[in-house]
Amino acid sequence: MNQDPDASFLKELFARFLENRCSEEEIRLLMEYAEKDEYRELFSGIIGQAVMEDHPEEESLYAMHREVIDAVSTRITPPVPAPEKAVRRWLPYRVAAAVALLLLAGGVWRWYSHSHTAMPVVNVAAHTPVNDTAAGGNKAILILANGAAVTLDSTANGLLAQQGQTQVIKSAAGNLVYTSTAGTSAEPLYNSIITPKGVQYQVTLSDGTKVWLNASSALRFPASFTGASRQVTLTGEAYFETTINAEKPFVVVVDSMRVTVLGTHFNIMAYKEERTINTTLLEGAVSVAGGNTTMLLKPGEQAQLGQQGNIRLIKKADIPAVMAWKNRLFWFEQDDIHTVMRQLSREYNIEVEIRGDIQRHFTGSIPRDVNVSTVLEVLQKTGGVHFTMNNGKIIVTP
Repeated sequence: MNQDPDASFLKELFARFLENRCSEEEIRLLMEYAEKDEYRELFSGIIGQAVMEDHPEEESLYAMHREVIDAVSTRITPPVPAPEKAVRRWLPYRVAAAVALLLLAGGVWRWYSHSHTAMPVVNVAAHTPVNDTAAGGNKAILILANGAAVTLDSTANGLLAQQGQTQVIKSAAGNLVYTSTAGTSAEPLYNSIITPKGVQYQVTLSDGTKVWLNASSALRFPASFTGASRQVTLTGEAYFETTINAEKPFVVVVDSMRVTVLGTHFNIMAYKEERTINTTLLEGAVSVAGGNTTMLLKPGEQAQLGQQGNIRLIKKADIPAVMAWKNRLFWFEQDDIHTVMRQLSREYNIEVEIRGDIQRHFTGSIPRDVNVSTVLEVLQKTGGVHFTMNNGKIIVTP
């Protein structure tokens, strides 16, 4: 256009963008003006107003996140500081997606601290080191009842195996689906799915229950469920969407803990290197039993089982943080360097050595689908920590 647009035009264009009603030309135009210094203040005001008008409940943010990531081709959804009047930490994800696209027009994205102080800009197109490490894929391993191992990323889609009366099928999306053809086996035929470091995988069990396994995890389950309950065994972390069957409750066994449900959505984090086993309920109701304690959770609550067998109830769990791994995000909430590096080690299958006393705590989110060098660059830009990569090992120093 021949002359600069006025504020009302840009506000209307931004509103159309949030509602996914912009043409490609309009989006290009919006990004063009978002990069101009003279419009920074105007866009800041527009975004701030969008924050004040868009107030989804915290508990529902995780459900919106996948839609946002799909909408942003680069899969980068940076946290953005809200205005002083806003009480939430994160910009609503619908707005965040738009902001992400605008920032990416210049090839940058931002990291923000808990105090809403902007951290340095990071160039995501920077040179990648030779010894850089990419995030993992779907290289999970299926162990059949006879002990045969199947590497799932290298097998063709379609029927993989027959386990009694149950077919094991690899779907077009690359996930496993167990389908019972007729009746059940006299004896349960147990299968296991193992995800190495850096790998996530999804499986649909024979009862229709969907399970998402995080990296460094394993799920043992019968090809078809027999008996009075639907029992599986978990190590690591998984998110479950179980089907309802009042006559046959779904049971997850993790070491000495049992989680019993009829039909619900919940997440269990049970890595051995972490201090607690966390069960977080998103929908429905679950019973968590550990040690001499049994606790009934309500949606939004979390049960933390300590190493001594004691269970602590968190009434308002941080659902976006819990579900970040499934939405392909690293999510840090005032986490120390040890907590941060444990996540990176699991995701990138890389050894970590921490030297010295590092006081820095980290808050923010970073997409998991970037190389480890990008993540380290963002963390280092916050100050107080330095990283050196050497033959697949990360050295961390103050």
